[in-house]
Amino acid sequence: MKRSVKGLCAAAVLTAAVVGVGVAFTRPQWFSSGTGRAQEEAGKAEDAGLFCKEHGVPEKLCTLCHAELRKTLMLCKEHGDIPEDICTKCHPEVEKKYNLIMCPKGHGLPKEFCVECGKTTSSAVTSPDDGWCAAHNVPESLCDACKADPKAHDEGRAGAKAACRQPLPLVKLASAGLAKKVGIKTATVTEEEHAHTLTANAETAYDANAYAEIAPRVGGFLREVRADLGKAVRKGEVLAVVDSAEVSAAKAQYITSQAAVQLAQVTYDRTKPLARTGSLAGKAELEALTALNQAKAGALDARQRLRNFGFGEGELARIVAENDTDSFLDVVAPHDGVVVVRHAVQGEPVQATSQLFAVADTSRMWLWIDVYESDVESVKSGQTVRFTVSGADAPASSGRVNWVGTEVTQKTRTTRVRAELANPDGKLRANQFGRAEIQVGEGHKATLVPKAAVQRKDQVDLVFLPEGEGVFRPQRVVAKPTDRSDVLEVAWGLTPGQRVVTGGAFLLKTEIMKGAIGAGCCE
Repeated sequence: MKRSVKGLCAAAVLTAAVVGVGVAFTRPQWFSSGTGRAQEEAGKAEDAGLFCKEHGVPEKLCTLCHAELRKTLMLCKEHGDIPEDICTKCHPEVEKKYNLIMCPKGHGLPKEFCVECGKTTSSAVTSPDDGWCAAHNVPESLCDACKADPKAHDEGRAGAKAACRQPLPLVKLASAGLAKKVGIKTATVTEEEHAHTLTANAETAYDANAYAEIAPRVGGFLREVRADLGKAVRKGEVLAVVDSAEVSAAKAQYITSQAAVQLAQVTYDRTKPLARTGSLAGKAELEALTALNQAKAGALDARQRLRNFGFGEGELARIVAENDTDSFLDVVAPHDGVVVVRHAVQGEPVQATSQLFAVADTSRMWLWIDVYESDVESVKSGQTVRFTVSGADAPASSGRVNWVGTEVTQKTRTTRVRAELANPDGKLRANQFGRAEIQVGEGHKATLVPKAAVQRKDQVDLVFLPEGEGVFRPQRVVAKPTDRSDVLEVAWGLTPGQRVVTGGAFLLKTEIMKGAIGAGCCE
């Protein structure tokens, strides 16, 4: 019995020893002393996320790279407005906590934040002021709020108000050769004469004030056709001759009516004195006067009928004098122009409303432009228009807007605008489609940059200016679109002759946005 108990105890001790050795081998930290753990944890720096190698502090505390952090971080005013969390004079322990790179001269502050070495954390001092009011998001020279309170800039530096001057940090590449590797290219800012324009679809048409459709005004047969397509004609020139019985009957009626008037006039002249002396009854004078008036009315009717056929005063007198009752009627041009339509065929029957010809003055043309309702407010009468025919190599035609429509088409939501174009050589033709360019602004000197140079950050346009080998300065600008697809107009922020980054501008933008998107693309 005793041997059994001793055997069990020995087995238990042996098992415990084996388990202890296994645990010691697999979990050695369970057997470390409290002092060892404290020493190990004390020697390990806190993980503060991304580290700014350029300035030797955690990225989240680097106000040199991210000026906007000054609005949210607590600043140490005693030691140069550096972030309180990296002020090693107030908090010596943060040097090891964040593995800060210290001032080599022994001033007791981070190297790039040492005020005694002439450095500061304020981006308004270390970064060039580009003249932009960050608080109101406009250029300082155009900011009414800044003009009303000029001290706002200084108060912003002290943290009393939102800083107006918040220049963006310089972008410094690791080496000058890195610029070529990442594809950095530059271009020169240029100045050109420029005017804002509006482009829209357009279609040509004949000038309705110099276009006429010609009909014979009477039914009959075409006896002669004297004009053909393309013929230049003068006002009153005969284009065709119509043989019509209506014309002959109208002439005969006019001649008869003139004779009836003469007879009625003679009868009245003889009756009037006899009735006045009592030789004839008074009723005879009234009958003679009535007959005279009826004869004159008939003559007026016959006269007007011939006038409707196009006969003039001289021709009416000739008809009476010569007793002309022929059936011919001349079809004449109503104004100078060119025959652009011909339906007349010799010998064919025609009606009074049949279109025989159309004559147009092609030295000027109308242009109908379809302008979207969102753009029509900028279009005014008198503005210059240039029209280019689609698919043609001919030079553009010039003219001016002479009417802006008063309604919007329901289907296309466009307003029709009419312009008049000069066409002295006749190269423009009716119903041609193309693009119209309306100059909606006065011509002016414009500063232009390639569109690739302009980047967008915080709802503001900016460009990058080379400052030296591998150094680029961001400059906020006010950019406007132009009628060209490859350039933008800069209304503020640049002057002609400066150089701006075109290729690789987006990569440089990532460098000043590290806090928002992580490490930049040029590291």
